[in-house]
Amino acid sequence: MRTSDAERQRVADFLRDCCAEGRLTPDELEERLDRLFGGGTVADVRRLVADLPGGHAVVPRPGSPPAFRVLPEPPRRSSAPGVVAVIGFAVAPVLFMSLPWFIKAMVAGAAVMVGFVLAVTLVPVALMLWGLAWLASRLARARSQQRWWP
Repeated sequence: MRTSDAERQRVADFLRDCCAEGRLTPDELEERLDRLFGGGTVADVRRLVADLPGGHAVVPRPGSPPAFRVLPEPPRRSSAPGVVAVIGFAVAPVLFMSLPWFIKAMVAGAAVMVGFVLAVTLVPVALMLWGLAWLASRLARARSQQRWWP
C-alpha cells in the first residue's frame, strides 16, 4: 500500500527527531530521507524505522483514515418555508377578523397577559444589567483618574 505525502512527512519529522537525539548520524538521516521520499509503500517506511525506538508508532496502518476527508455538499434549502410564512402572515389577519368578538377579546387578553409576564420578568433583569454597566463605567473612570506617581 502506498503512503501519502502527510504520512511520509510525519515519518521524516520522526527521523529528524531521532537524529537530534543522537540515534542517527546526519549521514544516516540523509540516506533514510532519500529512501523515504524515493520509495512510497508502507513496507519501505517500516524498514526505515524498524531499528528505532517508537518507530512502529509512525508507520502508517493499512486501514488508517486519510489525512483529510471530503465533506459532503450541504443540502439545498427550499424556499417553501418562506412562502408558507408569507402566506400565513397575509391570511392570519383575515382569519382573526372573521372571529366572533368574544374570541377576539380572549386572544387580546392573552396577548396582554403574556406581555405583562414578560415585562415583569425581563424589566428587573434589564435594570440590573444597566446598573452593573453603570457601576463598571464609574469604577473604570475612577481608576483611570488615579495618579500612579506621587
